Amino acid sequence: MRKLAGFVATLSLTLAAAAAAPALAQNAAAATVDLSVGTKVFDSEGAELGTVTSVQGPNVVVDLGDSKQIALPSASFGMLEQGPTIGATKAQVVAAVDQAAAANEAKLTAALVPGADVRGVNGEAVLGKVKLIAADGVVLTTPAGEVKLPRTAFFMGSAGLQTSFTPEQFAAAMKEVKTAAAADDAAVAAALVAGAEVRSLKGAAVLGKVKSASADAVVVTTPAGEDVSLPRSAFLMSPEGLAAAYTAEQFAAAVAQATGSQPTS
Repeated sequence: MRKLAGFVATLSLTLAAAAAAPALAQNAAAATVDLSVGTKVFDSEGAELGTVTSVQGPNVVVDLGDSKQIALPSASFGMLEQGPTIGATKAQVVAAVDQAAAANEAKLTAALVPGADVRGVNGEAVLGKVKLIAADGVVLTTPAGEVKLPRTAFFMGSAGLQTSFTPEQFAAAMKEVKTAAAADDAAVAAALVAGAEVRSLKGAAVLGKVKSASADAVVVTTPAGEDVSLPRSAFLMSPEGLAAAYTAEQFAAAVAQATGSQPTS
């Protein structure tokens, strides 16, 4: 299963080195520090800092809770009686993580612009380009088509703008998207018959009934008896059945524009 790469702060912990007590250094030299996955880590005051979730080369990733993680150099750990420790308080570590996350978010916002290359999680392969940034995600243009990913799937890495997929995972995800899209298109084609009700985007309102349908357009008769032609691509299947990609308000505005009438309030 693919693990989404969330933001993990990697800090040198200069503050940790500065705060470390001489006794801590002696203990570190005298004992082998167990940093295996699942090991609890403590701060300089003996309070629980978090749990080791992975070891990535020279860095140890510690989960701090509250969806916060930090990657610490293994050399920065010493030993207390209760287990591995670092020379900083949890408050200092959390503050450093929050500061790094804010800086990363600012860089991410600046990088998410149309035309920007998006690389895989390892930074080697370009998976696609940003097409547009929407409230519910980021649309990428790729050699296999377009796909929308949640904003949380993106991060700033050493290679610039990256996403939490390897090239292989991304190709598999694109295949799933295309398969799902084909199934949805087949369901829409079967539902686009004369007299079928067309609901709004979230299925709450009935926009009208299908009058006729072709490969490119669908004519919908509104409850007021007005006919409006909509692009075939605007139709989808919702939990309530056949729907068009319009809210009731957007549809009313589209009808008004097409017929020259005033939208009803």
